[in-house]
Amino acid sequence: MNLVSGRKGYLSWVEKLAWIVERIAAVPCMIAIGGMTVIVILGVIFRYVLGSPLGWTEEAARYLMIWAASLAVSMGIMKGEHVGINLMVNAFSPKIRRWMAISVHLAILAFLWVLTQRGYLMAINGRNQFSPLLGVTMVWSLAAIPIAGLLAMLQTVFLILIMLSPSKESSK
Repeated sequence: MNLVSGRKGYLSWVEKLAWIVERIAAVPCMIAIGGMTVIVILGVIFRYVLGSPLGWTEEAARYLMIWAASLAVSMGIMKGEHVGINLMVNAFSPKIRRWMAISVHLAILAFLWVLTQRGYLMAINGRNQFSPLLGVTMVWSLAAIPIAGLLAMLQTVFLILIMLSPSKESSK
């Protein structure tokens, strides 16, 4: 195996892992969005058509929205679909831009570590709290933060590895 095919294999391996992590987030995210949609429609029908509102629909939809939004973060990281400030960054040469982007992603990784760690502690502390209408432990809704944070950290690491790849540098 020559050096060039080794680089391509390395990128392929990292990109495949990133795709797997994206699927791990995307499937439950789609299920949460679908469930939220069904629950909201059900709530509207029961409230305005049947005149007998279901009390739990708003709370259930809220928790599903938290899960969907949290899981979508990791999907957006790899696709570069999050908010960014490009005006100052684009003023630099491509090589400097690349290292600035890596630095920014390292800072994001540090933030995600703190978010995941604190989110885990918050979820564990929520085991004795119960949602008012659903009656389930708050661990189920609070667990969205550490799980999504872990997936986002993985995607950020994969993105940094892709940015560090020599073949990406030579293609720019």
